[in-house]
Amino acid sequence: MKEVQKSKKFITAFLATIMVMSTAACGGNASQNSSSQQSAEVSSTTGEEKTGYDTHVELSWFKEGITGHEINYDGDAYGQFWQDKFNTTFDLTAATMDDSDWSQRLRIWINSGDMPDVAHWGFNYGELVDYAAQDAVYRFPDDWKERWPNVAASQECVPGAAVAEEKLGGTYTLFRTIFANHRPSERLSYHALLYMRKDWMQACGVEIKDTYSPSELEEIATKFKEEDPGNVGSQLVPISIRTYDVPKIYPGTYFPQSINVGDGYYKDESGQFQWAPADERTLEGLKKYQNLYTSGLLDPEFYTLTRYEGTEKFYIGGTAGIVLDDGMGYMIQSRMENGLQKNLGLDPDEALHIAQLVGEDGKYYYREDMNFYGSIIFSPTITDEEFERAMDILDFCCTEEGQEIINMGFEGEDWKRDENGEYVSLLPNEITGNAGSILASKYPTADVFFGGVILGDDFQFVTPNYTKETRDTISHFYQLRDELCDETTLLPREYDYEFYSSRTKT
Repeated sequence: MKEVQKSKKFITAFLATIMVMSTAACGGNASQNSSSQQSAEVSSTTGEEKTGYDTHVELSWFKEGITGHEINYDGDAYGQFWQDKFNTTFDLTAATMDDSDWSQRLRIWINSGDMPDVAHWGFNYGELVDYAAQDAVYRFPDDWKERWPNVAASQECVPGAAVAEEKLGGTYTLFRTIFANHRPSERLSYHALLYMRKDWMQACGVEIKDTYSPSELEEIATKFKEEDPGNVGSQLVPISIRTYDVPKIYPGTYFPQSINVGDGYYKDESGQFQWAPADERTLEGLKKYQNLYTSGLLDPEFYTLTRYEGTEKFYIGGTAGIVLDDGMGYMIQSRMENGLQKNLGLDPDEALHIAQLVGEDGKYYYREDMNFYGSIIFSPTITDEEFERAMDILDFCCTEEGQEIINMGFEGEDWKRDENGEYVSLLPNEITGNAGSILASKYPTADVFFGGVILGDDFQFVTPNYTKETRDTISHFYQLRDELCDETTLLPREYDYEFYSSRTKT
């Protein structure tokens, strides 16, 4: 299947405004995350160990975020391990993380009855209701939790999983859990961080600190524009941020009801449903963006920027001074630090400053994460044997051994434990070639991993393939956000309406 080729043009300011209003109402379906009341620790036992299968199974598998790399599971020991252990061949189809490619292709396949056996999906509850009613996706056996207890335990970490199961009368999807065994805080905040050119800030006399408000960012961006400390010239972009992320600054830092709620509806103090894009506070945010845009502080291409294009102007092009993006290990170490050094010859310690976006009052604003990013669905025509094999694979991925192999490679060859039981990497501390991680520098198939139901965010706090400084940075900002918020700024989820199938709230 061919990938959808995207072609976007910068259109009128009016349409850009409409787009910003839309994204102000939606933090993105795939990232509709919120904290669970308790973190149900995933078991490290597999029950009956799977040592081999008599029948070979080929699984077609759709996965986002693995484009740009060759898919060849026969090419190294990492890919071969998964094929040999489960007597399986993975027929992987890669998608970008852009919704028009990832989710739209899958919609077409589902509606045409031609979806892959296993598919990673951005998740939309309304669509899931329709798919379930039409038998367009696979319904799990009622006893699946007993057969695959480790997958079941991962779903207990996601409150929305139980809500969806109850409303649908069964299980139709597996939520991809963000934190299962290494929850960083009781209330889960969104991980986005500010990445700023530290050397430019120092050259302009800007204070280096942990938090910045929107007005402070505007002041810093103005200094970058006026003084051009990096001698970038006409290519200088003081702030580069795509439309998906702009609502996090305005209106998110004073109107958190407007973000990360799917369709933009929220309950006001009287319990009535309101639509955030129609609120005066959203209009206020749009006016602020208009000022940033017309003053030359906001990337003039912000409307057309795809997933990483804005951020790449920071660590590849060297033309951006401030970006807002994921605050996870892969972004901090693999993209930012490694990118600045490899692409621009800069010392990250001197060129990179990481900080937290806060409101003008110094508090952190957002909505609690649901603790999942997307989900996994299965074809309604998948055979019992294929489904069971895929679930056996996913169940193993949830065990301690599975998590270690996924994130670190093989014990004794790629990592070991020290006298205190801590993980120690045996791999060179560098990212080589086109690899996206230290592990993929040795095993290229790690960059095209088919994906389990526990995301790499969970293991990032303990993996030795991230430096202690990187791990400490991630933990620090989770703790800081927790300290800087309360229930009026980090809003609790309201599942009673977020899992309505219709956008009409009644």
